[in-house]
Amino acid sequence: MTHPLRVLVADDDAAVRAVLRAILPADRYAVTEASSGDEALRTFGAAGADLILSDLQMPGMGGLELLRRVRAMDDTVGFIILTGAGTVENAVEALRLQADDYLVKPFNVDEVRLAAERAVSYRRLLRENRSYQAHLEERVAEQAGQIEVLLMDALRSLATAIETRDDYTGGHVERVARYAAATGREMGLRGEELRALWVGALLHDVGKIGVRDDVLKKPGPLTDEEYGEMKRHPEIGATIMERSSFLRPGLPAVLHHQERFDGSGYPYGLRGEAISLQGRIVAVVDTYDAIVSSRPYRNGSTCEHALEEIRRNSGSQFDPGVVEAFMRASDRGFPDDPDTPRLPEIVAAAAVG
Repeated sequence: MTHPLRVLVADDDAAVRAVLRAILPADRYAVTEASSGDEALRTFGAAGADLILSDLQMPGMGGLELLRRVRAMDDTVGFIILTGAGTVENAVEALRLQADDYLVKPFNVDEVRLAAERAVSYRRLLRENRSYQAHLEERVAEQAGQIEVLLMDALRSLATAIETRDDYTGGHVERVARYAAATGREMGLRGEELRALWVGALLHDVGKIGVRDDVLKKPGPLTDEEYGEMKRHPEIGATIMERSSFLRPGLPAVLHHQERFDGSGYPYGLRGEAISLQGRIVAVVDTYDAIVSSRPYRNGSTCEHALEEIRRNSGSQFDPGVVEAFMRASDRGFPDDPDTPRLPEIVAAAAVG
């Protein structure tokens, strides 16, 4: 069953209010009366309305001021100005304040009914459009989040496959991504910057896809030729990242994670802040996890030893500022602090920004 539309009639003339009540069909409209603008505003504030018909000139608050205040409270309410002494200036001001119509007394039955129907129809469409837009935005955001999760799952699968080729016992790339995110937060990274760092850290070794197994898995020292092939993996990885707009923000970590702060790294021998911040962060966290991780041919070292090595190489292999941030992350319980966000939470926080 359709409920009658709530109509508030504001006029200081009781006869006019009675006429309007009679004009508006009772099965379509439930009419409430107010004898002044102040009373109408109180009534509207307490009970609301779908449509207001207001006299222009009333003692105290007039129709234009009532219109202004109602619009400030709810701009989806239909509002019709009624006047027996209208001017062009009043009409213009009423339209500027988004009145739905401006009727001059004496008015006829059809004129009032038609104006009322137009007003409530327009305001209903306005509410429906806003509701549609809100739900559409929610749906788009929900789908974007689902796509983000699927892409991140695919990246983690790819990173894990690369990790397996490199003889890590498991979890290396996810730990590197986690350590990188924690260090990045210590350095003030948020939103898209943090997300880009996470992606780059997760895929920092993606270029090893292009390195032969006999080189990648060789337990002993590499020959000069083999080492030259190994040194190509940052550039191979950067080429892979460049092909995807989704991956491209993490390209600096992939390309620069083997550079050294003193300029003795590869592939370009960059020095200091010529190395991207992503690259400088991943260089630290990757080395830390490499020291503590076990391989088939050796056991991992202790966290204390790894931290000591990181400190010892601050200023030569590593950016001192990044080392300080990494140590702060460690001091906060990193990497085993239960309050440290796990990867899905890092991604969600980065997406929100």
